[in-house]
Amino acid sequence: MAQYARPDADDTDGNWTDKSGGSTLYTSIDETSSDDATTYIKVTDNGSNEACIVRLSDVSAPGSSGTYIKYTALTSDNAYTGDPPDLKIELLQGSSVKATTTNSSVSTGSWTAYSYTISDVSGISDWTDLKFRITSIAGSGGGMGAGDEMKVSQVYLETQDAGGGGSTPIAAIAMNTYRQLSN
Repeated sequence: MAQYARPDADDTDGNWTDKSGGSTLYTSIDETSSDDATTYIKVTDNGSNEACIVRLSDVSAPGSSGTYIKYTALTSDNAYTGDPPDLKIELLQGSSVKATTTNSSVSTGSWTAYSYTISDVSGISDWTDLKFRITSIAGSGGGMGAGDEMKVSQVYLETQDAGGGGSTPIAAIAMNTYRQLSN
């Protein structure tokens, strides 16, 4: 079974906005299945890299394999330069980067789901202090500052269930609570 860490709060908005230009980002990208054009966050390429940071819900430390950054995105090439912005997503623990994926071929035609496998999670010591830094990297050459728009409609971290030991089954918690209430 899998665990999912989804955005649960904004940390830093930068120049990113929600679909309607508002400043609450996480609610636009936290869904369990991508709703594409219904809710999303966006930023315009004005010639510089633009980042936002969203906090993630807590998960337990997983086993040693099967951790992924998953997201759905769409960009535009408004100036038809053939060089729209790239999308970089970094997994942070506090302010330390623990994993990075950069997509230089985000679809300009339709919302597309992407997945990046994190090969080593051993450097993550606190699975309750995770964030995503989402960065639109300005197009280069004629594409830089061309007014292209980067949109993200869903982003989350998927991990395997917690690695053995350390977890208490729900039945044991319920029984302990029942005993405490009975006394």
